[in-house]
Amino acid sequence: MDTPDHALSAAGPSGGAEARALRAFFARPRNRVVVFGLLFAACWITAAVKMSEVTGLDGLAVGIPLAAAPVPLVVGAFLLLARARPQPWQHLAFALSWGAGAGALAALYANSWSIDAIVDRSGEHQGELLGLTVVAPFVEELAKGAAVLLLLVFRRPWFRGPLDGLVLAATTAAGFAFTENVLYFGRAFGEGSDEGDAAAQTAAIFLGRAILTPFAHPLFTAATGLALGVAVLLRRRSRAVLVSLGGYLVAVGLHSAWNGSAWKTTADDNPAIMLAVYFLVMAPLLAGVFVTGRKLRGAQLAAVRTHLPQYVAAGWFTWNEPHVLGSIADRGRQRRAALALYGKPGERAAREYHWNATGLAELRQRAVRGGVTAQEFTPQERVFLDRLWALRRALGEVPERTMPTPRWGPTPAYGWPPQAVAWPPYGPAWMPQSAPYSTNPYAAPAPVPVFAPQPYVAHPYAPQPYAAQPYAPQPFAAHPYAAYTPQPHSPRPHTTTPAGEAAG
Repeated sequence: MDTPDHALSAAGPSGGAEARALRAFFARPRNRVVVFGLLFAACWITAAVKMSEVTGLDGLAVGIPLAAAPVPLVVGAFLLLARARPQPWQHLAFALSWGAGAGALAALYANSWSIDAIVDRSGEHQGELLGLTVVAPFVEELAKGAAVLLLLVFRRPWFRGPLDGLVLAATTAAGFAFTENVLYFGRAFGEGSDEGDAAAQTAAIFLGRAILTPFAHPLFTAATGLALGVAVLLRRRSRAVLVSLGGYLVAVGLHSAWNGSAWKTTADDNPAIMLAVYFLVMAPLLAGVFVTGRKLRGAQLAAVRTHLPQYVAAGWFTWNEPHVLGSIADRGRQRRAALALYGKPGERAAREYHWNATGLAELRQRAVRGGVTAQEFTPQERVFLDRLWALRRALGEVPERTMPTPRWGPTPAYGWPPQAVAWPPYGPAWMPQSAPYSTNPYAAPAPVPVFAPQPYVAHPYAPQPYAAQPYAPQPFAAHPYAAYTPQPHSPRPHTTTPAGEAAG
């Protein structure tokens, strides 16, 4: 948080200069990445030193690559849900690093201290049960949810709904599961080495944690992420707090039930207990999370198709773009066209164009539903439109020449093909009722937008006006082999009779 100006002045010249220098240092994204990277690396190294007391260096070396194996699968599965408008890579890196470093380190020490205290007071058997089912779920879900909460507080413009919370929470949980799996795999390898059966024990733990249940931690923390995403959309702070706490308690309950089934499986030496809990409870819940994420992505695309036509009327988009931008498949075709015409920079511009268009549609949808005030809406809308305008110039004619895939269904309100439409009143009273900023973007005295083809200028794939057309006769030019025209009062060719034949 920035220091107030009056506090800087009270600190004196030297203090104010140091604060300004510190703010200037952290204002650069590269400096922030370096600082957070070093901080999280230090946290993970500290956690690794703590774990090596249990696993040994050999177990740690074996556990790291085995624990890293399922991470790309887990993170990639949730990133597919955010294809319409993904989070910046810096946010994803922060979430993953927090889960693997700071969150895991905090949970490691908190669990150790708490469980040791319970064991001293209640005995080893009762302490282990309470530690697994009470202490660990509360501590670990709090450590993972803290990353999502920090991104919500400090990167609020990028946190717009439940899907953002789901993706960030799952990414944090994947990082946390990585560090936890290092401990489990390394401990199994160490215990197996003492018994002469290291490979078998390590393979059994790897099968259970990395192959059968790699989505366990993301499933638990998904409840916290979804709840924080819903809380963002609520206007009353009391309701937002209650929803967030409810999501956290659901995550704790799922985690506690899973740890309890694992403890019961170990105590009774009956793997069927954990398998039954996983396939009858956890697997359906995980499927429900992915179905919910897919529906949330569909809602984003539906917002694009519903709210971007207002900007078509204003001249910001062409008639076909709400259809194209409202479909993942059509977006892919547009990116490939930009890649073919303009290379990697064109493809990158197309991706950013798609993401900003989705953000603009979501912003207008929240405004229509009363989630954004007029003071908040206008500057945020202008930021999106500025970005889209710049990206459109980089894409040339790709947006207007990418046609949507025909689909069976009702014809949209704005027509197919485009036609003149009288727009009905739209949105709250303070929102522009016909078209944002009038029909001329930025009210600039330019009758033709810069991205449209200009008259009498080279236009790809189209004939030029008043220019020589290939393979066509030119006006006022001599035509070879002109047709013969008979002259009046002259003998017709090839019809004169010879004198000798007439006499005979």
